[in-house]
Amino acid sequence: MFSILDMINHALGYVNVNVKIKNQIYTLLGAAGNCYLGYVAIRLMQNGSWLRGIIYMLVFLVIIYFLVLNIIYYFTNRQAKFDLSPKIEKLLGGKPKEAIEAENQSRVGQNQNQPYIPANGIFNGQELLPAAVKTSYAEQHNIHQIVDQLQAANIVRLNYGGMSDAAIMTQVRATGEPVKAIGQGIQIPYSQLKLENHKLVIYAGINQIDQLPVGHITRVGLTDVHDAHEDYKLYLASTLVTGGMEKIAGRTSTIEQPGDYQISAQVAFENRV
Repeated sequence: MFSILDMINHALGYVNVNVKIKNQIYTLLGAAGNCYLGYVAIRLMQNGSWLRGIIYMLVFLVIIYFLVLNIIYYFTNRQAKFDLSPKIEKLLGGKPKEAIEAENQSRVGQNQNQPYIPANGIFNGQELLPAAVKTSYAEQHNIHQIVDQLQAANIVRLNYGGMSDAAIMTQVRATGEPVKAIGQGIQIPYSQLKLENHKLVIYAGINQIDQLPVGHITRVGLTDVHDAHEDYKLYLASTLVTGGMEKIAGRTSTIEQPGDYQISAQVAFENRV
């Protein structure tokens, strides 16, 4: 039984899946293996091997405790009030609470959003509308390439705003939302709208030479993009990258997992004469 579970466990290591989903699978596998352990413990006691049976049963109950914690953390959004993991971590050499608090204090003021720098000019806020942007698989690849270029140019840092894991854990548990490595988003240095195949395509990049298509606008405000384009002259006011790598709260530490980037755009408009 344990050989089968070990084989499945190794097989999962070759599969590129969401970290939370993988932990859910591990929890279910652990539950299956623990059921077998409980069966062995009962059989041992039935056959008169009371000492071994009781030891196996105690191990079975301890594993049950940790399985319940894993189920709460990986299958729900709640927190267990009876989690002894931090105390166990401390006994095994983890950071004491005082050290974590001191680290958090040293990080105060560093959890800032990425700076917003208007790249396409300054527009009157009353003339701006949010645009819904759809990206294809190829355009998603382009966004990743642009983010890599921004990192290489030291324009963006995917460091979770300088937050420590302890601070991220606190924020995730308070808000229920993951913390993004890119923060609230980063303004792409160059972007423009192009009309291609009856679509308003957003081209963006670190400069005009290296611009790439990153998505097309489907809606401006509450208006379909085709109707908006017929009635108004549309100008791309800003293009931000959001999403990407993120951290969620695990049982004793944060869990980092990949995610797709999104394009957040604002469009300026004026009436057609």
